[in-house]
Amino acid sequence: MPALFRAACGLKRMFLFDIPVHKFIIHFPIALTIIAAIYDSWALYARRPELHRTSYGLTLWAALAALAAAGTGLQLAEIVRIDKAAVTGHAGFAILATILLTAVAGLRYSAQAQEKKEYKVWWLVLQAAAAALIVATAVTGHRL
Repeated sequence: MPALFRAACGLKRMFLFDIPVHKFIIHFPIALTIIAAIYDSWALYARRPELHRTSYGLTLWAALAALAAAGTGLQLAEIVRIDKAAVTGHAGFAILATILLTAVAGLRYSAQAQEKKEYKVWWLVLQAAAAALIVATAVTGHRL
């Protein structure tokens, strides 16, 4: 897209060095979600509860990054001419992953605020599901 057209339409903020900002942001929720799930798994397996605290921080940052990635992705889908069916599948995975990841982060934040120290195993199940959805989002997005 020519720079003059983007500036005239107010789309200049969507690009950095003529690369969509979405492509810079997307790697953070992917990596952080997968690493958080690994830390929680390792903490349960090795019986090292201090690793849950690290996973908690990673999950919070992953949720924030997923919200940013989903937002910029939806904006980018409006201005780029790509097969709408492919974008719809990718956006569906992204929205589901973002909702689930934000829910996990909210649950863990609530428990932290209430000073509940015990780790709930079902958080790991939700974290693993969020990681699987993030991977599905990454795979479908890579094909665009």
